[in-house]
Amino acid sequence: MRLQLSNSSHQSEPMHSLIFSGAEPASPKWLNRTSLAARNSEKDENWLQQTLFSHPELIPIREINPGASGFVPICRELTIPKAGGSVYLDVFGVTPEGKLVLVECKLWRNPQARREVVAQILEYASLVRQWSFGDLTARVKSRIKSEAANPIFEVVSSYHPELDEGRFVDAVDASLRTGDFVLIIAGDGIRSDIHAIADHLNQSSGLTSRMALVEFQLWENDRNDLVIVPSVPLRTEVVQHRIFVTDDGRPISFEMAANSDDETEAIVDPSRNASKSAEKAFWQAFIDQAEYDHPDQPKPRHGGHGWVRMAMPEPAGWITAFRTKEGRGGLFIRFRGDEGEQAVAEIAAAKVQLEDDIGHQLNIETKNQNPYEAVVSINFAGPAGDDASFLAWLLRTSNAVSMTFRPFLSQLATN
Repeated sequence: MRLQLSNSSHQSEPMHSLIFSGAEPASPKWLNRTSLAARNSEKDENWLQQTLFSHPELIPIREINPGASGFVPICRELTIPKAGGSVYLDVFGVTPEGKLVLVECKLWRNPQARREVVAQILEYASLVRQWSFGDLTARVKSRIKSEAANPIFEVVSSYHPELDEGRFVDAVDASLRTGDFVLIIAGDGIRSDIHAIADHLNQSSGLTSRMALVEFQLWENDRNDLVIVPSVPLRTEVVQHRIFVTDDGRPISFEMAANSDDETEAIVDPSRNASKSAEKAFWQAFIDQAEYDHPDQPKPRHGGHGWVRMAMPEPAGWITAFRTKEGRGGLFIRFRGDEGEQAVAEIAAAKVQLEDDIGHQLNIETKNQNPYEAVVSINFAGPAGDDASFLAWLLRTSNAVSMTFRPFLSQLATN
C-alpha cells in the first residue's frame, strides 16, 4: 500500500467564495464555509449519509478507483454481525465493475474520532471479506426488503441496464474473495490532520483495499443556497498484496507480522517453546489494556514470541516491547541511517529532559557506524518473571515514551 496526498491538502483554504449567477452576473453572491461539525448545525453525520446515498455522484469514485464507471448505492446501515453483537455500515454500494464500496461518515471533531473511524472501517472490511456472495446477498435482501433473487444486481442494473448478470456476479465474488474493496471515510475538515491520518494508515497491516478520505465542504449564502464540494485529500494505492486462501478459495484472515528483525529475535532469545502460550497471553493482555494519551498512537501489535511493537513516526518507526525467557525486559527504539543518526544526536543532547519527562533512564547504544544503527532503550528494573509488575510498568512506560518521543520526533522533522 502507498499513501498519496493530493496537492489540495497543502493549499490555503479560503474563508469565503464568490458565485456569479447566469441570470444576475452583475450581482455575485458571497458563499461562506459551513462546518458539518458545528454544534448548532442541523447537518450531521446522518444528514451526510442520507445525502451521499441519495446523490451518489458526489462520491468521486473515478478519482479514488481509476477505471470505475460510477458508484451505485445499495443500502444504508448494512448489518455486519461480529462477536459480541452487530455493527452497522453507513453506506454500502458497488461499482458496475463489481467492486464493493464501503462508506463511513464521520464528523472530524477530534483526534479520537479520526482513530476510531479508521480502525472501524478496516474492521468492517475484514468482516465482510469473510462472506460468500450468498452471505452478502442474504444481508442485502434483508436490509432492503427485496424479493429479487439477486437484489444487488437488480439495483445496479437499474442504473446500468447494459450489465451482464453473470459477469457482474463473478466480479463481486472476486472482490469478496480477495478483499479488494474501496473503503471511503467521508467527513468534513479532514485536511487539518491529514499527515497524522496518513501515519496511522501506514501502520495498518494487511490492507488490500483502496482507501480514501473524502472531504465534503459546505458553502452557503444568505439565502440558504448550499454548495457541496467533494475533494480527496488522501487515498491509498495498492502496490502489491498476497492473499492466502483455504482449499475452497476463501481468504484466510490473519495479522501480518512486521518484517523479520534478527536483532529483536536475538534480544528475546528464540528458544521459546515451553512458555509460548503463556507468553502470548501476556502480550495479548498488554495489547488489550494499552491506552495512550497521545491521540495519534495506535495500539501495539504482535511481533514475535516475547515481543510486540508500537508504531512511531520516522526515523524511529517502532517502539519494541520485549521480555526474555529469564524475565529481563524493557522497551527500545532502533534508529538507522543518516536521519537516525541525527535523531540520536538530538536525543543525546536532550537526554536529561527526556529522562525527566519519561521518568526513566535512557540507554543509548551505537550498534554500527557504517551503515549507522543505534538503539535507545529503557530497562525494566523490577523482579524478573513478575507478570503483574512488568505489565503495569509496560502500560505506564510505553504511554510515557509515546507522549514524549512523538512530539520530539515531529519537531525534528520540521527543523
